[in-house]
Amino acid sequence: MKTSIFLLIFCAFVWGCKPEPHPINYGKDLCEFCSMTIMDEKFGAELMNSKGKFFKFDSDECMMNYLKENRQLTIASYLVTNYTQTGVLIDATKAYFVHGGDVDSPMGGQLASFNNKQDAEKFQQEKKADLLTWTQLQSIDF
Repeated sequence: MKTSIFLLIFCAFVWGCKPEPHPINYGKDLCEFCSMTIMDEKFGAELMNSKGKFFKFDSDECMMNYLKENRQLTIASYLVTNYTQTGVLIDATKAYFVHGGDVDSPMGGQLASFNNKQDAEKFQQEKKADLLTWTQLQSIDF
């Protein structure tokens, strides 16, 4: 009986826990796609597959290119760095993306991500760029 209760509590704990992002170690971690050192704290992205393995990227465009080349992966979470909060990872599926214009990103894809629409719109106007959602971003070729 005690074993059953312990097992039930353990299972509830494991299933109820959402894996936390692995912070990007800027200046040390390498991009999974281009193998460059991740340097700029306004950029960076991370994927977690269904087995709990993390993949880090120096830019959103590297993550998107990696996803296009590795369509067989089952992804549990997509994270991007919030441009206005250096080093802070946010849910990419809920983020706003500014693309094109005068946006200067590490791999030249002209892409920055934001946690809220107001910040993204302000940056979009400053950089004369386009505002995209996660769904729209997936159709862009970098």
